[in-house]
Amino acid sequence: MQPTPNNNQPRAETQGQPAANGPRIRMLAIDDNEEFLGIVRQLLEPHGFEITGVTSGAKALEIYKVRGNQFDIVLLDFYMPGLDGGQICEWLHKLNPRVKVVICSGADGMRLRQIQMQHPTIDGCIHKPLRIDEALHVLRQVLAKPTDAA
Repeated sequence: MQPTPNNNQPRAETQGQPAANGPRIRMLAIDDNEEFLGIVRQLLEPHGFEITGVTSGAKALEIYKVRGNQFDIVLLDFYMPGLDGGQICEWLHKLNPRVKVVICSGADGMRLRQIQMQHPTIDGCIHKPLRIDEALHVLRQVLAKPTDAA
C-alpha cells in the first residue's frame, strides 16, 4: 500500500462512514494489553480503520521510524511499563512533528485533561473502556484537524 500525501485536507472517510472500497484510516495502536488491542481492532476495523497493534512503546517507536509515513493517526495508552505515553508521544513528535496522537486511558476525565495540558502534543483523549461512538467522534475530529507544518 502506498502512503498517501498529507495535504492538510481531511480524507473522505473522516467525514462519516468510509467508502466501501475507499482508502482505510491507518492507525498505529500502542497498548501493553494485547486483549485491548484486539478490542480496538474489533470495534474500529468495521469503520474503515486498518490497525497495526503493538504492545511495547520501544517496539512502536522502531516501527514508526521505518513506517511512520504510512500511519494517519496513533492511538496510545498513557500508562504503560517502560516508556510511558508522554515519553512515547515526545519521541513520535521528534520523528514526525505532524503526527496525530490520541491517548486512550482508564484515568478519570479530570486526569485525562491534566495529561493533555501537560503534553500539548497530544491531539485528543479517549476514556477506557472504549465506547465506539466516543472513539469514532474523537478520532475523526483529530483526523479532520489541519496539520501545522513544524
